[in-house]
Amino acid sequence: MKKLALLVAVGLALAACAGTAEQTTTSRAGTTTTTTAPPATTAPGHDHGAGEAPTGDVVAATLTAAGFQDVSVAEASGYVSTMEALGCFHSEEKGGMGLHYLHESLVDDQLDVTKPEALVYELDADGEIVGLVAHEYIVPIDAWTSEEPPSLFGQDLHQHSVLPLWVLHVWLWKDNPAGVFEDYNPKVRLCPESVPLFGVDKP
Repeated sequence: MKKLALLVAVGLALAACAGTAEQTTTSRAGTTTTTTAPPATTAPGHDHGAGEAPTGDVVAATLTAAGFQDVSVAEASGYVSTMEALGCFHSEEKGGMGLHYLHESLVDDQLDVTKPEALVYELDADGEIVGLVAHEYIVPIDAWTSEEPPSLFGQDLHQHSVLPLWVLHVWLWKDNPAGVFEDYNPKVRLCPESVPLFGVDKP
């Protein structure tokens, strides 16, 4: 857990399938390998949240992570709660985000729609997990050597406002009226007072 906290702090539904599935993988050099699929239309977003998630990528990502609605399955697969290290995330102005479960071994210069570096869970008023709502894809700033930002789902990752990370949230499990790639979701509950908040109780 100490290693996890250090890494994160210093380094951090199913869609209907029409046609051939598409899966995208991006490497350090910024190269992308895909097989084609028709695009899926999503609600327009704001800032870095605008864009469309390709249908094949959505199907591949949701099929792979369906079992992670059960947190114990996610934990058995290597995902660990970051509540102690980072707390719960939300924005009073933009909406909720939730609690992240991080897979430490996936945090590198590689991206794969079927291997999210973090899973984002919504909490209820008592601080209990009520469901998986999003994936977060992460690349440490220092690990990325290309002049172009890393990208996935046809969308560039953006730099986190505080942590030295490239990040991309993808709201696959709960509709986000602000945009499928937005960091915050107005439909997600804000973090309850009983849990620590990122930026308030955590660095």
